[in-house]
Amino acid sequence: MSVERGDVDWEARVRAAHHRLSRTPPYAPEEGEYYSEAWSEAHRLFHRALMEGCGNPVLLETFDRLWTASELARRWSTYRNPGRDGVEEHRRLEEAALARDADTAAEVLVRHLTLTAEGLTADT
Repeated sequence: MSVERGDVDWEARVRAAHHRLSRTPPYAPEEGEYYSEAWSEAHRLFHRALMEGCGNPVLLETFDRLWTASELARRWSTYRNPGRDGVEEHRRLEEAALARDADTAAEVLVRHLTLTAEGLTADT
């Protein structure tokens, strides 16, 4: 819905959120092998910005609840995966959304979520 309804302000928020995410190191030595607090927040803000163009407060509230419920598992169960290029995944998602290509954005998001789920359920 954001791809169809988002305005230029939404585009600017998506671009800014992606910029912040891409410039925030995912790991901090003092925080161990898990995603850093700063990266986790930048990650949330990027995905939230993608959703904000939808104009549907119920959908946004649902996103917020689901993100909060899943963040603990995602943050504390996901170890470094040198084979995964999260920066590229998020860049592709940003580009598809801002190009207003809903089909590609959906494909990229499904792949992104699938890789995340695999990381959470893989034997380490």
